[in-house]
Amino acid sequence: MGFFDLFRQPPSLAIADCLNRSVTMAETFPASLRGKSPNGATRPLCRVYKKGSRHFIEPLDQESMPLLDGEPISETLELQLDRVYSLALKGHLLVLRLSRKDRGFGNDFKTGEWEIANKEKPEERTLIESDLMNREDLEKHFDNNAKAIAFPRGVGVHFPLSVLLPLIPDKPALSKRKAHHPRAQYGQDAVATTSKAGLHTCPICWKAFEEGDVMNIASHEELTGDPVLGPEAKLRFHAERFNDLGQALDEHGVVSMDLACPHCRGRLPTSFLSQSHIILSLVGAPSSGKSYYLATLLKLLPEELMRYFGGILQDGDPSGNVRLNEMKNRLFSALTPEDAFISKTDFEGLMYEQLPRNGKMVALPRPFVYHLRKTNDSSRRKALVFYDNAGEHFKPTISLDDSPGALHVAASSALFFLYDPTANRNFRRVLRRKRDPQLRSQATDEQDTILAEMGNRIKKLQAKESHEFVDTPLAIMAGKFDVWRSLDVDERIIAPEDRPLTLEEIKRNSQATRDILLEYCPTIVANAETVSSNVMYFPISSLGHSPREIEEGSLAGTLAPQPQKIKPMLLTAPSLWALSLITPELVALQIQEAI
Repeated sequence: MGFFDLFRQPPSLAIADCLNRSVTMAETFPASLRGKSPNGATRPLCRVYKKGSRHFIEPLDQESMPLLDGEPISETLELQLDRVYSLALKGHLLVLRLSRKDRGFGNDFKTGEWEIANKEKPEERTLIESDLMNREDLEKHFDNNAKAIAFPRGVGVHFPLSVLLPLIPDKPALSKRKAHHPRAQYGQDAVATTSKAGLHTCPICWKAFEEGDVMNIASHEELTGDPVLGPEAKLRFHAERFNDLGQALDEHGVVSMDLACPHCRGRLPTSFLSQSHIILSLVGAPSSGKSYYLATLLKLLPEELMRYFGGILQDGDPSGNVRLNEMKNRLFSALTPEDAFISKTDFEGLMYEQLPRNGKMVALPRPFVYHLRKTNDSSRRKALVFYDNAGEHFKPTISLDDSPGALHVAASSALFFLYDPTANRNFRRVLRRKRDPQLRSQATDEQDTILAEMGNRIKKLQAKESHEFVDTPLAIMAGKFDVWRSLDVDERIIAPEDRPLTLEEIKRNSQATRDILLEYCPTIVANAETVSSNVMYFPISSLGHSPREIEEGSLAGTLAPQPQKIKPMLLTAPSLWALSLITPELVALQIQEAI
């Protein structure tokens, strides 16, 4: 050992698994590398050990035939510093590199792509996504497998195709979570059409992960207690065993039906990995009526989509949406105001859950997922993801790190801001003769500040300057229209009860609503029109009547709807307008009313 070697950082061994695209570091030696022995049991098959300043790899089970750079390891071999090796074990394809510095394995390693070539012509490669690999198709196209080699993208080594083939299931997917991918067609034009194969963004914590990194949630009753989420949560794990249908099995052999994000460990919505998603973000001040709005919307929107647009909107995540559906059902099956009352505490509680992010527990939003498709064409479909945000999350004093639940607005396909005119002093002044209990509220009106801060955060997250616009459609929904419709605007607002609005009618209503807002709360208009280049104003009413003040019992003094009087007004217009812009193949508004 030289004098300067005393001051060098000792080498560590980087071990990259090419099947699940994970990278681990071994800094102490000996390090065992596990695989399957001929009898199927998992056991150490090789080990890397240190002798002086040198590192060696030796086989521990000759019958398992480990291959180093495609050649059987029959004796102990020395590993060279900074050289990249391929190691094929039974059940694993690994890449090894001994180095003093972790320079990574290349930017493309985690894309989940492979290149297949003939050993005699390695430059002529076929690019394939690992999710699309199918053993039968590979064997058929590369009929002489002995001469075929497989390159995992991003690491600069290859494996004999013959050692990769046994590790590919007969089905196109490594597990149930990948069964949605079409079978790959291999040949001259077999190039992956998606440049970021397997790259997904968690709909809860908004961190990216590869499809192979997704975790399963244990089903067996004894597997309760997760080291991160606590003793009450079901165990999260990376599946290693699957049944004949490609479904993951937990430690007790029970099928794991649910998936979890590898970062926050939150449960992913059903079919999240198999459908494209349209994110619809709802923002509004505290007590602006978001709970009643969302509950009413998800009652009426499926009916109108089916009746007028030939679309089916179904619950896409029954277990994840259960509490929101309970709230909707309670509102529309109530017999008394007490039964119909939705408290702010209940609503806030069901919209968020405490999960880890960046090393601390924070409140993260629950995504509410619904599937939209055409009745006569199931291939034309999207998943709609509804989010709600408490207004407090957009106060300028709350940082994104402390309130990451607001991150989804930057990735939204459409933004919905629910404005409550009854909280505005100018509206109250002109409506003071109305005996509406909503006008007696003493809440501070911070709605313009919340809207402005929402715009600022979206621009920051999208790396835009403050004077730039986002192109996300923004619907400013002036709620409680039943209260303020008498303000010389009723004649200008078109409100048919037997059909959706046409696009022309939406624009006319928007102009009339904008005029009213400009007169009584101009800062809302100003802030909205500095956020998006596509703003539309909507008069809506979730309940269609003034709520009643409960006089007795535990809810005394609170306001609640009168079930017999619930008659929403123009409630679905903002969503239908947004969907007609985002996915016109599913929702196409009439331009103008037919004569």
